[in-house]
Amino acid sequence: MAIKRISGGPGLPAGLPFSLGSEANRTLYISGMPALDKDGNFMPGTFEEEADRAWSSVVAIAAAGGYSPGDVLYVQVLLSDIGYYPDINNWWRRQFPDPARAPARLTFQAAALPGRARRRTLTHPGEAAVALGDD
Repeated sequence: MAIKRISGGPGLPAGLPFSLGSEANRTLYISGMPALDKDGNFMPGTFEEEADRAWSSVVAIAAAGGYSPGDVLYVQVLLSDIGYYPDINNWWRRQFPDPARAPARLTFQAAALPGRARRRTLTHPGEAAVALGDD
């Protein structure tokens, strides 16, 4: 099985000690992305700003692998406080107004997140982030 790694490129966070994404068998697994600047440093902001920044990184990594936001299958959302659950639902509805076309999602509170992040999207091996269909 051939594995393609995405470790950097235009518009992608830099300076991280792991691959931003790994692809095999037409499925791309994207590393957890808090609200990072182009140098890979956490950029605090409002909940919405952090969510937008994190999602922009996920979309950019997917694009670097040849995928589009419509190819996203599954997203894990880690919150520093489960009290942000209504906020992530509101943000999610703006991104995906049609639930029938939205990715599957798991949301939970994490005890601590890197860089004091409020929200972080995360996919991990065994759970697909984006995949190309056969059509």
